[in-house]
Amino acid sequence: MLTIFAILWLLVWALVLFDLFGRNWSTLTKALWALGMLIFPVVGVIAYLIVRPEATSDVYVEAGAPSRDAPDERARDHHPV
Repeated sequence: MLTIFAILWLLVWALVLFDLFGRNWSTLTKALWALGMLIFPVVGVIAYLIVRPEATSDVYVEAGAPSRDAPDERARDHHPV
């Protein structure tokens, strides 16, 4: 059972590192976060997941908010009288 938790934790840790190095941050910021995750693995990963800003792919469009296709949708909704 402990082996399963260790494998899952390594997977989470690796995914967090991939997310960290995929961001457009300075090299020093990335190195400090990576060092913190190496020295304090559990606390470092949890802190990164709480503190990190949302990526543009993480942002969801709210219902009722205008989208890029809004003018086209409005044009299709109006039928000639």
